Amino acid sequence: MAQPLTILRSAVAALTAPGVTAVDRKRYLELSIQHVERTCGLFECMQELVIASQIQADCEPVDLSEVLAEVVEDQKAALETSGVALRIDTPTGLPPVQGEMARTLQALTAALKIAASVSSPGGLVELLVTVRNGFVELILQTRRVHGRLLNSAERLNLALAEANIRSQQGKYDCVEDPLRVFIALPLQDGLP
Repeated sequence: MAQPLTILRSAVAALTAPGVTAVDRKRYLELSIQHVERTCGLFECMQELVIASQIQADCEPVDLSEVLAEVVEDQKAALETSGVALRIDTPTGLPPVQGEMARTLQALTAALKIAASVSSPGGLVELLVTVRNGFVELILQTRRVHGRLLNSAERLNLALAEANIRSQQGKYDCVEDPLRVFIALPLQDGLP
């Protein structure tokens, strides 16, 4: 958060400097708004990370098909804008998992957003879903090496995704390049 706050402080100081043109004032104002939003997003993510670590998940049966449909619908426009295709391979009649809808939704949304952001136009993000050993396993991955490290905001969002999944007695693993996020949630009532 030091970077956006430093930029914000400089932009606010520049706004009040004598002789600032209207064009520069507009640019500094837009820069300030952008970095206030960025800082708020980071604070919100940190707050959710604290909540995930201190408040037990309210686990109940969750229809993972419904969660996946919501995540895909929510991210559809961003994927289309970035020119990234999404391929989903999921079994028919996916059994319910034991979890918390909001935490599961955050984890899957963060993973998909980050996968799209590291993919090149024309790239492919895959979401593979299987049922195995009492868990529904989800692998969200890109196949191409993107050659850049994840930024701090992306890492923070993935840390929150991990905390949210583990708080539900789930499993989580992440490899950065090529990006591969593994999430497993327990089946409701320990079904096979």
